[in-house]
Amino acid sequence: MSAITDLASDERHARMVLSLLAEPDNSVTGRLLRQGGAVATLRLLGGDAAVPGLSRVDSQVWRDRLSLPARLDDVVERLRGIESSGLTALVPGDEHWPRALDDLGDRAPYLLWARGATSFLTRPMNDLVTITGARASTSYGEHVAGELAGDLTKNERVTVAGDAYGIEGAVHRGSLASGGDTIAVLAGGVDRPYPNGHRELLDGCQMSASW
Repeated sequence: MSAITDLASDERHARMVLSLLAEPDNSVTGRLLRQGGAVATLRLLGGDAAVPGLSRVDSQVWRDRLSLPARLDDVVERLRGIESSGLTALVPGDEHWPRALDDLGDRAPYLLWARGATSFLTRPMNDLVTITGARASTSYGEHVAGELAGDLTKNERVTVAGDAYGIEGAVHRGSLASGGDTIAVLAGGVDRPYPNGHRELLDGCQMSASW
């Protein structure tokens, strides 16, 4: 596991590595991040001592979940791809880090992967409006979602949706058609646009993000 710690000597890169190893909303990892930072968390991951707050058994369970040796090559390969893709890694303390995420405590994202105008993330929460709905939506439902998104952007709101087929895709299209701003939140990662049929739509969004 020393190879994992060798990948990250600073906080930003350590959070990048952790985001590729740990599932989001991992409360143990989140607690360790808040208490000691990402570099120290990676050192714990690479050691064999008990993790603070966990028994030795639970410590090993945590390590086994995050640090399978077979995943090391994948982490290295994805880091190389990310560095060449132009993605931005936002971490707490960055100018455009959305401070409202800090309210999530131990369950806050380790970092945000972003593409595009990250300044949108600093807009007041009241300026951001999320619209979601069924993937297998009706044409009428998509029409209403697009109209609603268009009206919101005309009132200088930024729409936020997940870029899925159906309602969420209609939200992005409606916002863009009205000359407004829209953010796509991607569950599969910003470096892996999904669904592939929305690749052009994603390229039109002012910003896309994942964690």
